Amino acid sequence: MDLEQLRTAIALVQHRTVNQTAAALGLAPSSISDRIRRLEGELGASLFTRDRTGMRPTTAGRAYLTRAGEALETLDAAADQLHAAPGLSVGAQASIADELLPAVLDDLRRARPDLQVRLRPDPDRGRLLDALDRGEIDVAVVLDVGERIGDLGFAQPASALEYLDVREVSMTVVVPPDHPLLGRPVTMQDIQQTGGLIGREARCSFWMATKRWLGPDIDLTAVGGLAQVRDWVAAGRGIALLPEFAVHADLGSRRLAKLDVHAPPLQLRLIWREDHEEANTLRHLLYALTRA
Repeated sequence: MDLEQLRTAIALVQHRTVNQTAAALGLAPSSISDRIRRLEGELGASLFTRDRTGMRPTTAGRAYLTRAGEALETLDAAADQLHAAPGLSVGAQASIADELLPAVLDDLRRARPDLQVRLRPDPDRGRLLDALDRGEIDVAVVLDVGERIGDLGFAQPASALEYLDVREVSMTVVVPPDHPLLGRPVTMQDIQQTGGLIGREARCSFWMATKRWLGPDIDLTAVGGLAQVRDWVAAGRGIALLPEFAVHADLGSRRLAKLDVHAPPLQLRLIWREDHEEANTLRHLLYALTRA
């Protein structure tokens, strides 16, 4: 069946007259009538009645063309999807999506301007990695450290994974502005002995980073979200290891101060499945970030 003939018949139902249909399609009226006759010949049935006032769809013809129109919409949508720009679904921890991810996405767009990136933020790292494991997202963006995925302290999915570290995330120990450790170099032992360390909760990347740096037995008190951690520190109720991007405003306003101590950085890590159907393309695309 010639789909253009079918589209012409559907247009005739919409525009009601041969002349209006011809004007809408940019064809001669005789071409409209000819296409309809050939379509009816292929179907072996009349779709329209004809009289002095023009052509009107039969009851069966209207029902057929309505269903045919729906089918054509499905075909057109499938064709659009086939020719659409390639897409990349990126899942990211909500704590880093606003501050760190925009620069990564900008690099991706510069490397591949045709790429359509869909962002899926989630505060729960476990849910993101489960989504990666199930193939619901192409890439997960997390904070991690070390040679293996999960060396920070979280469990990795069962799937075989690859990763790429694209940014170093600086960490700093923040204290209230009148803290006694300010004004001199501080050691890890000084912080361990001072105590009063606070954090969000045990699944938090910054909590895990504190445990990895100061030891698994270090005392940490969970106080809620990131804003609560900053409030507690500002009020003199504790000290915290946090990423610099999360406290730069508080440091600038002198609401918080940072100790003179080197805290190991974290890595902004992109993770994907080795068996991803576009693994090679994905690998080349993400590694292009290192050259962006």
